[in-house]
Amino acid sequence: MRHHPLAPTTHTAELLQIHEINVALASGHHVTAGSVGAPARVPGDAVLRYLEPTGPPSYPYVFGHFSSRSTGDTMRIELHTAQLRAISHQLALREHIWGV
Repeated sequence: MRHHPLAPTTHTAELLQIHEINVALASGHHVTAGSVGAPARVPGDAVLRYLEPTGPPSYPYVFGHFSSRSTGDTMRIELHTAQLRAISHQLALREHIWGV
């Protein structure tokens, strides 16, 4: 029996989108926790620094690393489809598709 690996597009689309978001964030674009609907325990003015994928590439869990403007403390928060869509929209990454 032969093993057929997944086509690259089926397991790297999310990782590519995460990479594109991280590039945009590193270039100076700002996204806040409040603007993407992050959980209430994250201050609304906390700034998203980068995304971190974990787990299988075909369906990774995505964590956002936010830093508080007042203390500089960093919080790692699991993000969901609606939040990822909001991040992509705010960064004008219109070709991104999340949660399909």
